[in-house]
Amino acid sequence: MRKTNGWHFDKEKDKQVQDFIIIGYAPTRADGLQMLADYNKNPFDTKAAKMTFDDVYEEWSKRKYPTVSESNVKGYTAAYKTCSSLYHKVFKDLKLVDLQTVIDTCGKNYPTLRKIKVLFNQLYDFAIKNDICNKDYSTFVDVVQYKDRNPNKYDRNKFEKEEIERIWEQKDDKYYQIILMLLYNGVRISEFLDLKKRKCSSGRAIL
Repeated sequence: MRKTNGWHFDKEKDKQVQDFIIIGYAPTRADGLQMLADYNKNPFDTKAAKMTFDDVYEEWSKRKYPTVSESNVKGYTAAYKTCSSLYHKVFKDLKLVDLQTVIDTCGKNYPTLRKIKVLFNQLYDFAIKNDICNKDYSTFVDVVQYKDRNPNKYDRNKFEKEEIERIWEQKDDKYYQIILMLLYNGVRISEFLDLKKRKCSSGRAIL
């Protein structure tokens, strides 16, 4: 769909000819006329209208990153990397399903999903302020359904009382002593292995 943007004199044709701008492309004449009506009601920058998700992110990050902490930059960058399916899509053409699909399929835990939604919120806020789009779909993105998701969670089985009693029966064995120490002091195995042996004032060796 195109719209007249002015006139100029063509010397070869010896007449005035129209200058056009391309508003967009539509599958049917009816859709094209609706696009033209929307444009006339709310004219937008045709260059901005062609910006992809990646373009919007680049422009937004240039302004945002100098104003936030390094940890926030890392968080936004990590969230952006999960959105690769959106990189080359025209931003104003994105729908809720595009954003929600990122959330539903990335497999990240709840805190990361919240960061992705915050990134969506920030990009849409930037896009609307700069006439890149006129509707914010990010507000409808649902991450709450995944609030209990933790793909890195490791299910641990506690020792039963009878099992601990059997370990105590072997308390004179140095290897069982290690297990007892881990059971009662609460340290991780890596922390336990990092303990250094030294002597106390009485001369007795301690960890």
